[in-house]
Amino acid sequence: MPKNLFITLSAALFLSGCQTYQGQATRTRQVEDRRIEKENQRRMTGRLETLEMEMGRISRELDNLRQSLEVRCSAIEHKSEKDKRELIARLTVQLEKLIKQATPAPIAPAASGGTAYGYEHVVQRGETLSTIAKAYNVTTKALINANKIKNANQLSIGQKLFVPE
Repeated sequence: MPKNLFITLSAALFLSGCQTYQGQATRTRQVEDRRIEKENQRRMTGRLETLEMEMGRISRELDNLRQSLEVRCSAIEHKSEKDKRELIARLTVQLEKLIKQATPAPIAPAASGGTAYGYEHVVQRGETLSTIAKAYNVTTKALINANKIKNANQLSIGQKLFVPE
């Protein structure tokens, strides 16, 4: 029996040694896993800091671009307003010239031989007494009487007519 006891004790010691070895191996793996996790965490922290710095740089650059764009837009708006005022001024001058050319000058009754005031109209191609009368808001009969026209169908291009008011 002592031999069996020795074998049993030896087996027990061997198994307890295996368990101790397995326990140490497990602890070693756990320590190594924690070290790897800490290293990964440090790397991620470094990446996060790098990204935050890059985001700050991009944000500052965006602010600078926004300010630059606002300055440029303001300059364009100012130039546009200036151009608009200049264009309006030029158009006003041209319109005034055209109005002066298109509006016949009033003539006194002495020039027409009548007693009323009115305008002088130069007959253009295609005009008739009725179109001229409509343009000045007078009757055809008033034009015939004021100009002593004998034949209403015989107007000449360039003929001057007195248009009573």
